Amino acid sequence: MKTFCVAFVLVALFAVGTYSYNATYGNVNNYSAILSRERVVLYPRNGQMISYDSVFPKNGQINNKIISGIRVIDHFSNKTGANPALWSGGPGFKFSTINLKSQLSRGINSTVEIYAK
Repeated sequence: MKTFCVAFVLVALFAVGTYSYNATYGNVNNYSAILSRERVVLYPRNGQMISYDSVFPKNGQINNKIISGIRVIDHFSNKTGANPALWSGGPGFKFSTINLKSQLSRGINSTVEIYAK
């Protein structure tokens, strides 16, 4: 029984210690069509936090479809990734602004995907 408890604690610590800051806004399923995919890679600056706004549609582009879902995928798996936040628009609108904010002295390595039905 003691061995089982120790093994369970080690598995739990591993599972908690290796997660990313992923986010999903709205509904993304197999029938969703992708409107935009943006890979954001920004290198760390010592003693600074980095903030990046992923805007859809980009300047000069036109979007006539209503957004059904947004998925933000963090490619760091050690709790050092950027925190995503939906600032404007999003599901139900034709535009969106996603803010990615890094941790102190950390970079950003995320993908922002925007879907429509």
